Amino acid sequence: MTTKMDIVAFYSELHNIKDFIKAESKIDRFINTLETAFMTNEKIIFRNFGTFEIKETKVRKIVDPKDSTNIINAKPKKYIKFKVSRLLEENLYLI
Repeated sequence: MTTKMDIVAFYSELHNIKDFIKAESKIDRFINTLETAFMTNEKIIFRNFGTFEIKETKVRKIVDPKDSTNIINAKPKKYIKFKVSRLLEENLYLI
């Protein structure tokens, strides 16, 4: 598993940025930009990388764990789905 700090360290090494805080602020700006874009758009496409899309689960009936005779309707939830592009997928398999 890769953490945010791993990505910041990799980014700073890749771009020869000595100041770790500066590299972290650039990563934070990118993440904040994605968050802002998701507030106005349901789909964000990066050519040759992939697509981020907001999806919503369906309403479903679940059984209450305390009382098995009681059925609860679970509210739909939104989640972000990522679909990798064909080009990136092909490149990952070549590695």
